[in-house]
Amino acid sequence: MHTGTNPFEVVNQAVKAVEKHMQTFVHREKKRLPSFVDWFGWCTWDAFYTDVTAEGVQQGLESLSSGGTPPRFLIIDDGWQQIGSEDKNDTNCVVQEGAQFANRLTGIKENAKFQKTQNDQKNDKVPGLKLVVEDAKLNHSVKFVYVWHALAGYWGGVKPAASGMEHYDTALAYPVQSPGVTGNQPDIVMDSLSIHGLGLVPPKKVFNFYNELHAYLASCGIDGVKVDVQNIIETLGAGHGGRVALTRAYHQALEASIARNFSDNGCISCMCHNTDGIYSAKQTSVVRASDDFYPRDPASHTIHIASVAYNSFFLGEFMLPDWDMFHSLHPAADYHAAARAIGGCPIYVSDNPGNRNFELLRKIGPPPMALAAAW
Repeated sequence: MHTGTNPFEVVNQAVKAVEKHMQTFVHREKKRLPSFVDWFGWCTWDAFYTDVTAEGVQQGLESLSSGGTPPRFLIIDDGWQQIGSEDKNDTNCVVQEGAQFANRLTGIKENAKFQKTQNDQKNDKVPGLKLVVEDAKLNHSVKFVYVWHALAGYWGGVKPAASGMEHYDTALAYPVQSPGVTGNQPDIVMDSLSIHGLGLVPPKKVFNFYNELHAYLASCGIDGVKVDVQNIIETLGAGHGGRVALTRAYHQALEASIARNFSDNGCISCMCHNTDGIYSAKQTSVVRASDDFYPRDPASHTIHIASVAYNSFFLGEFMLPDWDMFHSLHPAADYHAAARAIGGCPIYVSDNPGNRNFELLRKIGPPPMALAAAW
């Protein structure tokens, strides 16, 4: 605990006292920030959701560049991985609302949507994801490419005994929720997983899983990962020493793999507002401080900015707060853009190709090309 008259100083000193006492995490001041945070970016999520394809990524980059606001970092969000449901007849990698929680990871490589070249021909020699990254960096001047994955692999974890992934010894685990959580806010994610279970890689094997996944991504030119759905681990501690022990084992393995495979400390930590994870982060330096940007929910935008400002007050002592993506062509676009302009956070949008406000983007995006080299 700490007391004083300056609230920022009080929180800063209190967190440093906890750091010294626990020695399980590192204060933000001692962490290395990945370089992407200083550049304007684009994320595929609200543009395509899980329907994202290699062609869609290319269209998005071309659209931004044509308007004079080329993104320098790219996040390929959920939708690029190999997944499958418990329904053996379901081979569709595009999932419906709520259904993704019953889907599990079936391979560490990209799915069929990313196995196509620009000529729409399958290339068996060069990974499709590598071609997407090469196109982004060589033809669109993107400096950093990140991809999404869940802390447990996917929303429903890793599929037990999936072909080529048997060595992870994955087993189904069923979340146990506290009565306080279920009484306050029943949740479709937890309800679904409580029925279907989550494919959990045991702690002793999870570094191997992350290392193989990240090594493959790095071989394709990927620079980092957005690691989502982290809080689910706190409900799966039974048989693994409890939620703190399990979460800490996962975070240690994740950070060790990132250190080995991504030279720029490339990680965005997401859905992770539990102290189990925050107090285990010795290396991770960027944290999503908000709920999602919801483009179709008018009531969400004031709540989004208010909560991310409050959350940053505390989370900012551990990592650089990420205020999430937003749409530039939207009734609340100016509001979101202004908030991020003063937020000290990475600035990136999730516009659909051809649906952008370039006048706004030029205010917050990259400088004119003549100044780009100096910047």
